[in-house]
Amino acid sequence: MSMRITPHRQYELGQTRSQMHYAQGAKLQEQMSTSSRVNKPSDDPTAQKVILNQTAMLQQLTTQSNSVDTARHILSDAQTQVRDAQQLLVKAKTIALQARQSTDPSEREVSVQQLDSLLLQMETIANSKSDGQYLFGGTQTGDPPFTGIAQGNAVYQASSESARISVPGHPDIKTYYNGLDVFQPPTGGELVISGSTGIVSGAGTSSGSASTTLTIRHTLTTFSGGSGIQAGTSSADRDTILGESGTHVLTIHDTSGDGTSGTISLNGGPIVSFTSNDDNLLITGPQGEQVYVNTQSIVAGFNGTINLAASGTLSLDQGATEVPVDFSSSQLLTANDGNVVQFFDTTGLKLTGTVAVSPARTNDVFQSIQNLKDAILNPKGLSASDAEAAFDRSLQDLDGANDHLLSIIGEQSVDLEHLDSLQSRIEALQLNAQTLLSSVQATDYPTALTQLQEQQNLLQFTLQTISTMNSISILDFL
Repeated sequence: MSMRITPHRQYELGQTRSQMHYAQGAKLQEQMSTSSRVNKPSDDPTAQKVILNQTAMLQQLTTQSNSVDTARHILSDAQTQVRDAQQLLVKAKTIALQARQSTDPSEREVSVQQLDSLLLQMETIANSKSDGQYLFGGTQTGDPPFTGIAQGNAVYQASSESARISVPGHPDIKTYYNGLDVFQPPTGGELVISGSTGIVSGAGTSSGSASTTLTIRHTLTTFSGGSGIQAGTSSADRDTILGESGTHVLTIHDTSGDGTSGTISLNGGPIVSFTSNDDNLLITGPQGEQVYVNTQSIVAGFNGTINLAASGTLSLDQGATEVPVDFSSSQLLTANDGNVVQFFDTTGLKLTGTVAVSPARTNDVFQSIQNLKDAILNPKGLSASDAEAAFDRSLQDLDGANDHLLSIIGEQSVDLEHLDSLQSRIEALQLNAQTLLSSVQATDYPTALTQLQEQQNLLQFTLQTISTMNSISILDFL
């Protein structure tokens, strides 16, 4: 027995079909208006999972891309500044070579003024910014990293650590460089000391790129026993000898036999006559060394040689602070608030004086220009040979600083190349993720349009059916 669907039931089924076709058509219209095939999880749960994963990946890749772009921008700006600094060193060497050929003091003064201008430009470079942040302050980018460059006393006052960016699959890359690494790399090793005082570079490792002026002063002279000779009234202030006992010797001959008169010589130098009335007699040695003696108590009949010992002090700040000479192989002195550490061998120190001290080599960009200025003007009054040697060293320092900046530029170039490669890889990953996302999410307009037309046709057919059913009367069933 077959079931017969009543007209009322047929009408209800038609209404349900029309609603279904209407909802499906609305969904297709939404897909076309939003350009998205999946607008809520229920549209396609499997596709929704893919969409969430790819969207998260795109956000991560965008963050990485932004970080890489920032790093490239900072590095590119920094490299431009370092290149400019390197070109200033090239100019400095040209100025130096011209000044070396000049004997006119006014021309040399002009050369120094040109170098002063280069130092001003160096100060601008060292304190340059990128997007409001100082490029060479390391992790401390809010304040100028350097002071005193133009005045010849460069001081770094920022972070000793370079700021870095973490790069997937690559070691961290420097962005904001530590200015010391760029412009004032560590200097250590031998010292070059002018003059002939007997002081030489010590056994320790000296550091700091600045040249200094060492003041060597006498404080006390003592004499071995037996002769009766004593220090003269001017001995403490005006003796120029230094050294442990035996470094200097006096030869005394009492020609009178009773100590009233005779001769004295220092280190085999000129013979000087004395009397028992002398309380401040100057004795000069063969190298110009001098000692003041009191001969009022010479032992009668003394004829012989006695040893002298002379103590003194060392100072790197023109005597403001002094350190007693210890006559060791590694006597330590510091200057410029501890930024310069110098070791001296004072075992052979024999004369007082003021001497120029500088590192045998330095790659300090600022100091190399400052040393060049000193080599041109010779403000410390070095001898001709010492001045010529200082000029040679200043040119070598300039070459060393130039090579150092080129190495920094090379390091930056390698990092920029890596960042370019990384950016290309990120862009490829972004394209792949976007393609997959689009294939899952994006609306297929031709298909959607065809399906929408089908739903509209079915909806129209259903509505016509319902309309026909509504027009059926009881007579149609008689």
